[in-house]
Amino acid sequence: MGQYHYLINLDKKQFVYPHQIGNGLKLHEQVGWEYSTATALVMLLAASSRDGGRGGGDFHAEHPLVGSWAGDRVAFVGDYAETEDIPGCDATQIYEICAYEPKKDGETRPDGWVNISAQVREMMAAEFNIRYSGTGWLEITEVKGTKISSPTASDLVLNSRR
Repeated sequence: MGQYHYLINLDKKQFVYPHQIGNGLKLHEQVGWEYSTATALVMLLAASSRDGGRGGGDFHAEHPLVGSWAGDRVAFVGDYAETEDIPGCDATQIYEICAYEPKKDGETRPDGWVNISAQVREMMAAEFNIRYSGTGWLEITEVKGTKISSPTASDLVLNSRR
């Protein structure tokens, strides 16, 4: 099956549920493509792009989340997490709070944790001119109409070399 991960901010008690931004839950499915969870993380950490970019190549979406995680403690926490994986935190408990059903956008979870996936979608849509549709694992569509698929990670790789 593989390990499933959430992007979390330990200081703000916020998390991103990857399916709600068009990504798979495995780490390999959350990196290496334009609209990935990793891209969202870079936008969240981009302090120099708060209130719009300062130069060429910066993010220009004037969304309140851009740069809002700069300086915070951030991690990807998976369902195989062990309690001591994050110093001073119970990583197992944090994963369970994020995975608690139902996974509603903006929902406040036990101990004050908040799913910010809807706001992350707004931020990404504003920057990259994309749309999200569907339910569950959302689909991403570029405004010009091209459907985008996140890469999927294989759990089993067969090698037939002899």
